[in-house]
Amino acid sequence: MPLVRRRARDFMADESDAETPRTQRRRVSPSSDVEDDGDADADPTQGETSQLNQMAFKLVRLAFSNEHSRIPTRRTDISAKVLGSQGRQFKNVFNEAQQMLRSKFAVELTPLPSKEKITMRDRRAAAKSDKTNNQITAWVLTSTLSQKYRKHEIIGPSKTPTFEHEASYTGLYSFIIACIVLNGGSIPESKLQRYLQRMNAENSTPVGKSDDVVKAMQKHLYITKTTEMTPGGDEMVEYTVGPRGKVEVGEQGVSGLVRTVYGEDAPDDLERKLERSLRLAQSRVRSQPQPQEEATQNGTGRGRGRPRRQEQDGEPEDD
Repeated sequence: MPLVRRRARDFMADESDAETPRTQRRRVSPSSDVEDDGDADADPTQGETSQLNQMAFKLVRLAFSNEHSRIPTRRTDISAKVLGSQGRQFKNVFNEAQQMLRSKFAVELTPLPSKEKITMRDRRAAAKSDKTNNQITAWVLTSTLSQKYRKHEIIGPSKTPTFEHEASYTGLYSFIIACIVLNGGSIPESKLQRYLQRMNAENSTPVGKSDDVVKAMQKHLYITKTTEMTPGGDEMVEYTVGPRGKVEVGEQGVSGLVRTVYGEDAPDDLERKLERSLRLAQSRVRSQPQPQEEATQNGTGRGRGRPRRQEQDGEPEDD
């Protein structure tokens, strides 16, 4: 065979041998795709868990942001800002966020009670309504620390905007709530003004003008202002304890404030008088006819029907 052809044949043989590893590498390369597919199908619940944690983190941040401004965390805000299209995950996300708040920050989301139907107009409107929605729609953050740790050194007033401002504001709304509760659950505006005058706070306070401070307390749901016309045509203005005031202060806070004010000079019958005043406020709330009871008495309500399942421990129901 001519030398040239032999060299050409040898060259082609060498080239085929050289291409063999590349061909083998191409055959091996699909195995990496198989391994990737196997990782993707390993545990589909991991993605769901990660998404649940992210939404729970968002809810925790939303709750702290609202609490900084004394704004309740509402169910509509949670659905819009946290859940998005995952509305059916409400209960799972809420429970996960609640666990984070309790274990890491020693606080929890506490449901706000509904506003009392004080005026006859509100009661009639509630009686005419066919809906009896018991669903919890708003929450605020409250401490889960035991009573022995609830000391001024541990959970004192916030430093925003200043420590003095928060301490003064806390003292003012606690004092006004105590006046309302000890007055039987509601207080006329004129009587509240007399109490503020005795404290030299009828015009100004350490945190601003008295009228502005009272309006801020209404905005923050510490107190509720109701206006109703009397049969004689006069305007009657009263103040009651608001939803946040019931949660943050309540009867326990009022009792503690009274005992602190009297101190060691407390009279012997202080506890008896305090208990009687608190019982009077409770009886006033119980004596108010509920919308469904008033509707039944007026013949406008439904006498029969399947009762709605009550929620337990402040946990929301699924949408």
